[in-house]
Amino acid sequence: MGSRIGEFRRKVAFGAYELTGHAKDEMEEDGFTIRDVKSGIYSGRIVAVQRHGRQARKFVVAGRAEDGRRLRLVCRLLESGRLRVITVFAE
Repeated sequence: MGSRIGEFRRKVAFGAYELTGHAKDEMEEDGFTIRDVKSGIYSGRIVAVQRHGRQARKFVVAGRAEDGRRLRLVCRLLESGRLRVITVFAE
Protein backbone atom coordinates (compact mmCIF):
# COMPACT_ATOMS: atom_id res chain seq x y z
CA MET A 1 0.00 0.00 0.00
CA GLY A 2 3.05 2.25 0.17
CA SER A 3 2.75 3.07 -3.52
CA ARG A 4 -0.94 3.85 -3.07
CA ILE A 5 -0.22 6.60 -0.50
CA GLY A 6 2.40 7.92 -2.93
CA GLU A 7 -0.31 8.09 -5.57
CA PHE A 8 -2.57 10.02 -3.15
CA ARG A 9 0.26 12.46 -2.42
CA ARG A 10 0.86 13.08 -6.12
CA LYS A 11 -2.84 13.72 -6.69
CA VAL A 12 -2.92 16.27 -3.86
CA ALA A 13 0.27 17.93 -5.13
CA PHE A 14 -1.23 18.35 -8.60
CA GLY A 15 -4.68 19.43 -7.36
CA ALA A 16 -6.37 16.24 -8.61
CA TYR A 17 -8.52 15.83 -5.52
CA GLU A 18 -11.89 16.93 -4.18
CA LEU A 19 -13.68 17.03 -0.85
CA THR A 20 -17.26 15.97 -0.31
CA GLY A 21 -19.66 18.28 1.49
CA HIS A 22 -19.57 15.85 4.38
CA ALA A 23 -15.77 16.11 4.56
CA LYS A 24 -16.00 19.92 4.60
CA ASP A 25 -18.59 19.83 7.39
CA GLU A 26 -16.49 17.43 9.47
CA MET A 27 -13.36 19.53 8.90
CA GLU A 28 -15.13 22.61 10.18
CA GLU A 29 -16.53 20.75 13.18
CA ASP A 30 -13.05 19.55 14.20
CA GLY A 31 -11.29 22.81 13.34
CA PHE A 32 -9.30 21.48 10.39
CA THR A 33 -8.42 23.39 7.23
CA ILE A 34 -7.60 22.26 3.71
CA ARG A 35 -3.93 22.64 4.65
CA ASP A 36 -4.50 20.13 7.46
CA VAL A 37 -6.07 17.70 4.98
CA LYS A 38 -3.06 18.02 2.69
CA SER A 39 -0.71 17.60 5.65
CA GLY A 40 -2.62 14.48 6.69
CA ILE A 41 -2.11 12.93 3.25
CA TYR A 42 1.56 13.96 3.05
CA SER A 43 2.39 12.71 6.55
CA GLY A 44 -0.01 9.80 6.62
CA ARG A 45 -0.14 6.13 5.91
CA ILE A 46 -2.97 3.87 4.87
CA VAL A 47 -4.17 1.97 7.93
CA ALA A 48 -7.23 0.21 6.50
CA VAL A 49 -9.00 -0.60 3.26
CA GLN A 50 -12.78 -0.85 3.27
CA ARG A 51 -15.11 -2.37 0.72
CA HIS A 52 -18.86 -2.72 1.09
CA GLY A 53 -20.30 -5.11 -1.44
CA ARG A 54 -19.47 -4.07 -4.97
CA GLN A 55 -18.52 -0.51 -4.11
CA ALA A 56 -15.08 0.84 -4.90
CA ARG A 57 -12.48 0.48 -2.19
CA LYS A 58 -12.14 3.22 0.41
CA PHE A 59 -8.83 3.90 2.09
CA VAL A 60 -8.43 5.11 5.68
CA VAL A 61 -5.39 7.34 6.05
CA ALA A 62 -3.95 8.22 9.48
CA GLY A 63 -1.83 11.38 9.48
CA ARG A 64 -1.16 14.66 11.22
CA ALA A 65 -2.56 18.15 10.79
CA GLU A 66 -0.18 21.08 10.44
CA ASP A 67 -0.30 21.68 14.20
CA GLY A 68 0.50 18.03 14.95
CA ARG A 69 -3.01 16.87 15.84
CA ARG A 70 -3.77 13.37 14.65
CA LEU A 71 -6.46 13.00 12.04
CA ARG A 72 -7.96 10.36 9.82
CA LEU A 73 -9.24 10.70 6.31
CA VAL A 74 -11.37 8.31 4.30
CA CYS A 75 -10.58 8.53 0.59
CA ARG A 76 -11.63 6.88 -2.64
CA LEU A 77 -10.09 6.91 -6.10
CA LEU A 78 -12.61 7.91 -8.72
CA GLU A 79 -12.84 6.48 -12.22
CA SER A 80 -11.76 9.91 -13.48
CA GLY A 81 -8.45 9.44 -11.64
CA ARG A 82 -9.17 12.08 -9.02
CA LEU A 83 -8.90 11.46 -5.28
CA ARG A 84 -12.10 12.07 -3.34
CA VAL A 85 -11.82 12.81 0.38
CA ILE A 86 -15.05 11.46 1.82
CA THR A 87 -14.58 12.44 5.45
CA VAL A 88 -12.02 13.87 7.84
CA PHE A 89 -12.04 13.49 11.60
CA ALA A 90 -9.87 14.00 14.66
CA GLU A 91 -8.37 10.87 16.09
